[in-house]
Amino acid sequence: MRIHYLQAGPDDASRTLLLIPGWTVSSSIWSKQIAYFEARGFRVIAVDSRSQGGSTVVTTGNAPENRAADIAQVIEQLKVRNLVLVGWSQGVQDVAAYVARYGAGKTDGFVLVDGPVSGGQDDVRGSPAFVAIIMRGMAAYSTDAHAYTDGLMHAIISTATPASVYTKLDEEASKTPVDVGVSMLMQDLFTKDRRSSLPLFSKPTLVIASAKSPLLDAQRNMLKSLPHAKLTVVENASHAVFFDQPDVFNHDLDGFIASLGAPQSAPSP
Repeated sequence: MRIHYLQAGPDDASRTLLLIPGWTVSSSIWSKQIAYFEARGFRVIAVDSRSQGGSTVVTTGNAPENRAADIAQVIEQLKVRNLVLVGWSQGVQDVAAYVARYGAGKTDGFVLVDGPVSGGQDDVRGSPAFVAIIMRGMAAYSTDAHAYTDGLMHAIISTATPASVYTKLDEEASKTPVDVGVSMLMQDLFTKDRRSSLPLFSKPTLVIASAKSPLLDAQRNMLKSLPHAKLTVVENASHAVFFDQPDVFNHDLDGFIASLGAPQSAPSP
């Protein structure tokens, strides 16, 4: 399994951000965070999740629980320390699966961006309108993946953006086979209740949500089960909050990191 990633900043930085993207989206969408936090002296790693972007495509094993193992492998192989783990959209499920399996011991904090942890079949029963939207989307994606993907990218980003950026995002998303993409999304959203992981988030957690999110109430409700969490709601942003409002997002994330206190010193060799 090859996990492609972008990396900036020194390996021995006092703090590392590990950025996990959303469904079919490549690591390049984090470009504004990579530049900002590298300039602040952090180490920044943005991955392409398995079957996305430049990472290995697999026809089975594309659930968040599989991607959690990839996150653990990246942390181990890159010798990541003083980690803040950031997951957006599908990446929220990946972070939840990671915490359920590996705990919070190798992290200093978590950031969950514009997505609640899945309630599995409870969400299917409780949110039929949302399920209908997803199913209609998957029907369109299966019929014309390019048109659907381009529409999706224009929906998750609402600020003025060069056409070349959309072209790159579309091209990267097309590397995920359609059948894999459908299976991946179903496993993210509907096949497993991951809410039991929330009490295991034993480190400070920042939830950053778009004010436009149809799942904003669900994100607010999620805070009740997170032991050390706070919510920030960002105005004038679509689902890719960090892309639409990078100054606000980066400021809030920077403040959250500062609130964690001084990082631990590296162990003596």
